[in-house]
Amino acid sequence: MNTFKILLAGLALLTFSLKAQEVKTIEVKPVGIYAEIDIEGQNRMMKQLYDPQSRNASVDTIFNNITHYNPPVIYLFSEALFMNGEKESAIQWYLYAQLNAMYDAARCADNSAKQAVIILEERFRPTLDEYMKNNKATVTKSAEKAIDLFKKVQSDYDIRWINLHGINSFEGAFGEELPKETPKLTEDKVLWPSMKAKALKEFAKMHGVKE
Repeated sequence: MNTFKILLAGLALLTFSLKAQEVKTIEVKPVGIYAEIDIEGQNRMMKQLYDPQSRNASVDTIFNNITHYNPPVIYLFSEALFMNGEKESAIQWYLYAQLNAMYDAARCADNSAKQAVIILEERFRPTLDEYMKNNKATVTKSAEKAIDLFKKVQSDYDIRWINLHGINSFEGAFGEELPKETPKLTEDKVLWPSMKAKALKEFAKMHGVKE
């Protein structure tokens, strides 16, 4: 499972590269409650970001509807900005994606799915890493902006996207019987405020800024 990089619609696993411009796809049809997870629009936007002919229009769409897109989209969005020379803006959105991914992982009830944050970081961090190391003031400022935006806005994407990275999401996908009990995908909402506070604290510590 760890060889897969980004989980997309219909449990299609795609590895995007704006540099290499190639796409690899493995199709696995989701079943049960996992088929209800809404990431079709997210996947469509990722494909548009990948396509040079639709990338600029897609960037504008995301800017105007930032709360609608999940971390995988925002990570790719940040890379598109970086490759277009908008490096400071790219760093801010990369960090915003990172913070949201951390929060989504905290709310996810499937521990095996939390690996999605590591997978996304391994995929996108290398593109920005050298610039971030050489521009620490920009990173600090961008982290502060990411925290401020995270506190002000409420995302409206399906936070269960991350569950599709978990081992449990493949149960029944290859012809086996579905689990008799519906698996719990997300932790109870009453726990979310403390999880959000913890994610903010961990993110702030990572980047040496105030929560």
